[in-house]
Amino acid sequence: RAHHISCNCCVPRESPVMSGKAAPDVDLKAQGGLDKQYLIGGVTVVLLILYNYLRVGKSAEPLGDIEEDPVEVGWAVFLLGWLLKICQWMACVILVILGALVTQQRKIIYVPAPPGAVRPTAENPGAFKSPECWGLPYENVVSTSEDGTKVSSWFIYQSLSKCGAEAPYTLLYFHGNAGNIGHRLENIRDMHAKLKVNILILDYRGYGDSEDGDGPNQKGFSMDAMGLYKWLVEAVKSGKFDNKTKISLDRILFFGRSIGGAVAIQLMADLLAERMRTGQSALPLPAGLVLENTFTALRDMAVQLFPFLTPLKFLLARPLLFDPWDSKQSLEFLTQRHSHWCCCLLSGMKDEIVPPEQMTALHELLKKNRPQTLRFFRFPHGGHNDTPTRGGPDYWISFNKFMADVVATEADRRQGLEELDKKYAVSSDESTTKEE
Repeated sequence: RAHHISCNCCVPRESPVMSGKAAPDVDLKAQGGLDKQYLIGGVTVVLLILYNYLRVGKSAEPLGDIEEDPVEVGWAVFLLGWLLKICQWMACVILVILGALVTQQRKIIYVPAPPGAVRPTAENPGAFKSPECWGLPYENVVSTSEDGTKVSSWFIYQSLSKCGAEAPYTLLYFHGNAGNIGHRLENIRDMHAKLKVNILILDYRGYGDSEDGDGPNQKGFSMDAMGLYKWLVEAVKSGKFDNKTKISLDRILFFGRSIGGAVAIQLMADLLAERMRTGQSALPLPAGLVLENTFTALRDMAVQLFPFLTPLKFLLARPLLFDPWDSKQSLEFLTQRHSHWCCCLLSGMKDEIVPPEQMTALHELLKKNRPQTLRFFRFPHGGHNDTPTRGGPDYWISFNKFMADVVATEADRRQGLEELDKKYAVSSDESTTKEE
C-alpha cells in the first residue's frame, strides 16, 4: 500500500531536526572505541604480569654476581634490564589492545543503535519514524537475501503526475554504519525534492526492522544489497509500480555514504563479474555510482583511528581483519574492465571521520581508467554526515550537474554496454570451445 498522508505525531517537515545532520554522527568511530570492560581487564592483566615479573626479578638479584666492577658494569646492566622490562610491558599492552580490537572489530564498525538512538524505525523520534511524516509517497519493501535473511527498505517515489515524459532516475541508497533508514529521512526528502528522483533505501541485516541473519558483516551486507537490487529489477519488469510512478532499468544509480559507498562499489563490481560470466542474462548494470565521504579500505580507516597500528598495517588483512571493505581493489576491477558508466564523488573537506584524502585517492584511482563521466566535487564546510546541509545550495547544484551529465551520455552508454556484452560473449564462447 502506498503511504502519503500526514502523520500527527511528526514534527513539521520544515523543522531542522537533529541539528541538520543527515544521520547520527557516529559511523566508523562507533561508540568511542573499545568497551571499557575490555580495556580495564586488559590493563589489569598487564599490570599483574608486570608486578609478578618485577617481584621475581628482584628476588633473583641479577646484579649480585657483578661485584668486581659495579661502577662500569652495574649501571649498564641495570638500565638494560629496565629497558627490556619497559619494552616487554609495552608489547603486552599492545597485544592486549590488538586482541580486543580483533575480537570486537565488528561491534566497533557496525552500530545499529548509536548512543541516544534505538534500532526500530517506529521508535525513532519525531519525523524520523516514516516517510509519511515528510509527506513523501512511499512503499514498505521486504526483500530476501541469498541466505534467507529478510531486510526492510523504503521505496520513496515520484508520483506519476510529476514524472513527465521520461522516467526519473532511481537511486539505490546505501547508508552509513550507524543508525537506521529513518535517520536519513531529511536527506531523502531533499533528494526527492531537489533531484526529482526515486529513492530505494535499505536497512542492512541487524539494522532497523530487518532480520538479524548472521549479524552485520561484509558478506551479509553484500547479499542484502544484491537481494534488494534483484527485487527492484523484478519489480520493474513485472510493472509493480506502473500505476504509481515510472522506473527504467537504464536509469538506476547506486548512492553510498561512508561505508555505504563501499557497499555500492562492491555491488557494482559483483554485477559486472556476473555479467562477464553469463552475458546479457545477468542483472542489468547500473548507470553508475555516487560516492559521498567514502574510505579507500577499512585497514586505512583502522590506521586513521588507531595510529599506533601504522607499523602493523601489513597485518590488517584476513583473517585478522574480518571485513576488509577494500574499495580500491573493487574500483580497480571495475575501471579495468568497464568504462561505460558514470561516477560522482562528493567530499566534505571537514570530514572528521574519513579523511578527505581518501576520497582524493579514490579519484586518482578512477582517473587512471576514467569512466565515461567522472565528477569530483569538494565542499569546504562539509562534515562526515552533514555535507548535504553544510554544502548548502552548491551541493545540490553540483549533484544536478552530474545528473545532467548522466542523462546526456545515455545513448553512448547503451552502445558501450552492447559492445561490452559482445566482448564477453566472445570470451565466453571461446572458453566453452576450449572446454569441449
